[in-house]
Amino acid sequence: MKKIAVLPLNKQRDSTCPKVFGVSLLELQQQGLSKNGIPIVVWNIVEYLTQHGMTQEGLFRVNGSMKMVEQLRLQYERGEEVELVKDGDVYSAASLLKLFLRELPDGIITSALHPRFIQLYQDTRNDMQKESYLKELLKELPEAHYCLLKYLCQFLIKVAEHHVENRMNLCNLATVFGPNCFHVPSGFEGIKEQEICNKIMTKMLENYNTLFELEGLKKDEEKPVCEELARIILVKMGSLGLGLIETLLLDKHKFFHSVGMLVLALPKVLYVEHKCLTLKIMT
Repeated sequence: MKKIAVLPLNKQRDSTCPKVFGVSLLELQQQGLSKNGIPIVVWNIVEYLTQHGMTQEGLFRVNGSMKMVEQLRLQYERGEEVELVKDGDVYSAASLLKLFLRELPDGIITSALHPRFIQLYQDTRNDMQKESYLKELLKELPEAHYCLLKYLCQFLIKVAEHHVENRMNLCNLATVFGPNCFHVPSGFEGIKEQEICNKIMTKMLENYNTLFELEGLKKDEEKPVCEELARIILVKMGSLGLGLIETLLLDKHKFFHSVGMLVLALPKVLYVEHKCLTLKIMT
């Protein structure tokens, strides 16, 4: 059976073991308890649930055994090697993930930025403006918080893909995880804020590609185009004189213009400038 947890610590209780729950994301990174910016405990739980829990009805809505959740928590705190397949179950692992998020000293959405998220959805901007501002606001999160939020949203979208079996669509998941990602005050004001936070959580899940992925995809798509243009120009320069290549480029102005290029023919030097490509070819 595959072992899910990989914390490299012994099974004996050790008072020198760093805490895992209730400490900041930055501190977990500094202690070596993160993997690619994601807390190892979160990484382990998500891997386990991806393999064993995606079709479980009521995943994240149904609470696990309080006793088992506490036992798993203590194992992580002691630095023991936790085998969720052997030591836990799907509902307890899901509850442990929510517990970890709730006990962060500063929520995934930090207290410093929290009021601005609330204000965004209280003003009169249209949906497109709100989405654009939300993307910029997310970029202001500390790197560790941004990475965890992106990782969590990506996982929850995968959970929602099995909503027919697990009965957890994006809206249901946002209602469960809103309180775990946004730490709101208690009382009536907190209840009103939580409704807004759940709506924001829903938006982040529904518009994940636009908010988290689109910029990276654009860069990936742009690079091959630039490389191909550079190859074409270099090949032509190798077989034609400068005067002919200048004529070719100028005659094909509409083609280069369509990809945002500016061609300037200067004596003995050809400059081709693009947002991701600059060539200076000497004759």
